[in-house]
Amino acid sequence: MGTIDSDAHVIETMTTFDYIDPEFRHLKPRVVRQVEGEHAKSNEGGIQKEFWIIDGRLQPKEHNVGSNTSDVSREMRDVQSRLDHMDALDIDVQVLYPTVFLRAWTQDPTVEVALCRSYNRWLADIWKQGKGRLRWAVMPPLRSMDETRKELAFGKENGACCIFVRGLELEMRLTNPYFFRLYEMAQEFDLPVCFHSGNNSFAVRDIYATEGGFGRSKLPVVGAFHNLLMDEIPKKFPKLRWGFIEVSAQ
Repeated sequence: MGTIDSDAHVIETMTTFDYIDPEFRHLKPRVVRQVEGEHAKSNEGGIQKEFWIIDGRLQPKEHNVGSNTSDVSREMRDVQSRLDHMDALDIDVQVLYPTVFLRAWTQDPTVEVALCRSYNRWLADIWKQGKGRLRWAVMPPLRSMDETRKELAFGKENGACCIFVRGLELEMRLTNPYFFRLYEMAQEFDLPVCFHSGNNSFAVRDIYATEGGFGRSKLPVVGAFHNLLMDEIPKKFPKLRWGFIEVSAQ
């Protein structure tokens, strides 16, 4: 049995969104730099200068970045560098999760589909270069379950090993019957639903903007675990596997 890092990350770059279909090029995120005023701090205490603009909203680009890895490795600009770092850590396989998408980033179904498709194809190319060692969580565009089906099928054929879900999605709890179709598809494609530290609710994020537990990412996932058990959702989908990643699940 080899060592599996079940919560590795990629740091998105402009290359992530080079896979956007031509008709949606105008939706491609942009990067801007702050040139004056007080700067926010990153998770390591550094100055945060760069931000994404995604669907007209600013999102931090440098907040959750580990400087103990090279930029070409964490941004997957050099896949072999990533594999070499894994060798140094005695890690055989990593499961890759997104970074900027841990938070709420759009309410527009068209934007969501375009960016999820591009992200998934970027990860598929990384997987092809990774010699089977870089598995990944497929990003489902949940505002369109028909498009979600297409992405799950694509992911299954291209190295994805799970489905990325946050603790709150679409301003709803994950026990809402709206998500039952997702769970049915997860059973069909034999892909576990993996809740990762994150929150896709603009309302909750804004209320708890400066609080580190509920609004930012942690407690919504704990709440989702509790809700699923109390509403007996696993009994409705007996073949579905569930994962809870980070949030002290280790």
